[in-house]
Amino acid sequence: MTRAYLGLGANLGDREASIRGALARLDATPGIRVVRQSTLRETEPVGGPPQGPYLNGVAEIDTTLPAYALLALCKACERDAGRDFDAERNAPRPLDLDVLLFGDERIDTRDLVVPHPRMHERSFVAQPLAELGVALPPAPTFPRVVHAPDEFTALAIEWTRGDCRTGLVPTMGALHEGHVSLMRRARRECDRVAATIFVNPLQFDQSADLEAYPRDLDRDLAICRDAGVDAVFAPAPASMYPEAFASHVAVGSEAEGMEGAVRAGHFAGVATVVAKLFVVARADRAYFGEKDAQQLAVVRRLAIDLGVGTEIVGCPIVRESDGLAMSSRNARLGPRDRAASTVLHRALRVARDAFREGERSAAALVASARAQLDTEPLCATEYLELRHERTLASLGDDALPDTGARMLVAARFDTDSACETRLIDNMSLAGD
Repeated sequence: MTRAYLGLGANLGDREASIRGALARLDATPGIRVVRQSTLRETEPVGGPPQGPYLNGVAEIDTTLPAYALLALCKACERDAGRDFDAERNAPRPLDLDVLLFGDERIDTRDLVVPHPRMHERSFVAQPLAELGVALPPAPTFPRVVHAPDEFTALAIEWTRGDCRTGLVPTMGALHEGHVSLMRRARRECDRVAATIFVNPLQFDQSADLEAYPRDLDRDLAICRDAGVDAVFAPAPASMYPEAFASHVAVGSEAEGMEGAVRAGHFAGVATVVAKLFVVARADRAYFGEKDAQQLAVVRRLAIDLGVGTEIVGCPIVRESDGLAMSSRNARLGPRDRAASTVLHRALRVARDAFREGERSAAALVASARAQLDTEPLCATEYLELRHERTLASLGDDALPDTGARMLVAARFDTDSACETRLIDNMSLAGD
C-alpha cells in the first residue's frame, strides 16, 4: 500500500455532495481505501474568471494503484461530475481532485507533478494537511535557477522524459512587460517554460555598452516567478564561452543592412548564443519579440539552416500607453527625450495609414514616415527602411502588394550628451 493525499474542491452545484460522492466512488474501487478526510472549508478562488467560493479539503488514502492510475480515476470522477476540461485555466468546476502526495515518490511529467508544486502557497491545502498531521515537504523554489549548461540540459531531458512540451524565452535580463508577454504566451502553450538571462558579450561591439547593461537578477527572477516560469538558466560567460571557445555562427542576408550595418559582429554574436541555447535547452518552441524584427529573421534562418528542431514563435510588440515600444533602453531616456521618442511610433503609423488608404509606392511610404521623423529635432534617424514582411529581404521600387511589408526604424536621442539612447521600432503596414 502507498499512502497518498488528495486535494478536494468544488464550487459549482452541490459542492459537498460532489466531493462526498467522489470519495465514496474511490473507496469502492479495488485497490483504494479512504482512510480519513479533513474538514471541508470554504475558500476564495485563486485566479481565473470571476466565480463563487470553493469548498476545499484533503483526503488521506491507501492504494495499491500506481500514481497514474490514481490520477486517471480522479479525472474520471471529475468528468462524470460534469467538469469541462476545455474551459479556460482556473475556471469554476463541480469537482476538482488533485494528487498532492504519493508516498515518497517524486514525479515531474506533463500530467502529474508530485509533490504538488504549489501546495505550500495554498492555505486550502496546507491547513487541511496540517489538520491531518501531515508535514509538508520542503517548498520548491520557483523558478528553479540553473547556472551550469550541463545541469540545464539534464533538466531539459527530465522534462522530455515526462512528455512535456517545453517553451524557451531567451533574454538578456532587465526584464519588462515585453518579456513578460513572451513568458505568458509560452505558459499558455507549453507544459514547461524556461527563460534564459544571459548578457551575451559576443553581441556587443562596444565594451562600455556591455559594462553598462543593467543587471538585477533578483528582480528578474521575481518577474519570471510571477509570469509562471518554471526554470531560469543564468550562466556565467565563462561557462558559455570557455577559454578555448573558437566557433561562431555566421548568418546570411537576414543580417545584412540596418542593425547589421551599424553594429559590427552583432548578429554573429546573436546567432552563436542562440545556437548554443537551443542545444542546451532542447525546447520545442522558442519565443522572440517582433520589436527586434531583424534578430527574429536571423533566428528563423538559423533554425531552418541548422535544423535545430525548435519552432520559432514571433510575438507582437508590447507598447507603452503612448505607443513607445517597450525596451530596457527606455529607462535611460530623460523627460524631454522620452516625450520625443514617441515620434518613432507616429512615423510608422503615418506610413501604415497611408498604405491602408491605398498608397503602394515604397518610396512614397518611406517619405511619409521620414517627414514625420523630421518634425522632431531631438530625433537623429539612423535608418528607415521598408522590407519584406517576414524575411526582411530588401524591396525594389515596384509597387507593394496588398500583403504589404514591414517598415523599420532606428534613431538616437539626446545626441549632444554622453548618455544618448538608441531605439529601434518597426510595424507591419498590413497588420493591426
